[in-house]
Order: sequence, then structure tokens, then C-alpha cells
Amino acid sequence: MSQPRQRHLNFGRKILNKLLVRLYRGTIRIESERFMPVRRMIIDALLGRAHRHLFVFPDVFIEGFEGLEIGDHVSINRSGNLSASGGLKIGDNVAIGHRVSIVTTNHGFRDEKVPIKYQPVESKAVSIGANVWIGANVTILAGISIAPGSVIAAGAVVTKSITEPNLIVGGNPARTIRGRLE
Repeated sequence: MSQPRQRHLNFGRKILNKLLVRLYRGTIRIESERFMPVRRMIIDALLGRAHRHLFVFPDVFIEGFEGLEIGDHVSINRSGNLSASGGLKIGDNVAIGHRVSIVTTNHGFRDEKVPIKYQPVESKAVSIGANVWIGANVTILAGISIAPGSVIAAGAVVTKSITEPNLIVGGNPARTIRGRLE
């Protein structure tokens, strides 16, 4: 394929993605169960693959679709905020509770001469393993990895990676409570 044709196709894809993002945002406030398949189809188109059993409930704001990767059998419950521009990978069989925030970017703050608001933004990917349950009101900060089989208790603030599988963690900052299989 010639370079001008490839550039034209890439430009067309960028326009299509922008329209799809706007269409997704137009559906996030709609409560009707009939819009869950619509949201899934939009996400499928944006991510370039068909997801099996992907449920995105109303009021889930997703920013940075280009950095998002979602497995199959995933549910993202109401009022979530997923910042994926720094890279966000969600494994298979993941349940994300109400009002969960996942952050993949962070403001710098080391230069005292520059207001924090104007300091560089760092991107750090978040990775969520398979078979993870993230409870309601959880915050996961940039750069975190969550091992497969983990349970994150409601209200937890995850500031460090969970490297051992099958743990239950909770609190602020999140700490191990016990093994999930005990």
C-alpha cells in the first residue's frame, strides 16, 4: 500500500475513533439496559476486537481508549472513572465495582518554582490480572499491577502493586488482609 493511501486511512481511522468516543460518551448517562450492548459495540470498535460478555454500566467514564486493553467476561459497574492514556490492561473475568477510579497518569510536583498544575504529567501503566474483584469505591494509582485472583476490598486505595496471587487487600493504603483461599 502506498504511503499517501496509508496516511489517508490512518486519518480516516482517527476521525472514526473520535466519533466513536463521542458516541460512547453520549451513551454513558443512559440507564436503559438496552444501551449496555451499544456501549460494548462501541468499545469493540474502538479497541479493534469483539469482547465476550463485556458489561459497561451507565456513568463509566473512560479516557484514553488508545491505551486500553480489556479481556473477556469483564463487568465495569456504575460511576467508574478509568484513565487509560498511560496504559490500562484488564484481564479476563474481572469485576469492577461501583465508583472505582483507576489512574494511569500523575502530576509531577518536585519543582517548587512551577505550580504543580503546570508540572509535567507522568504516565504509568496499570495492569489488572485475571479473576480479580475490585470492590466499590476503590482507587488504584498509576503504575500498579494486581496479581490474578486478588480481591480489593471496598474503599481501598491501592498505592503498591499486589504481586502475590489470591490475596485479599484493603484499607488506605491497601494492605494484605489474608489469602483469598484460606
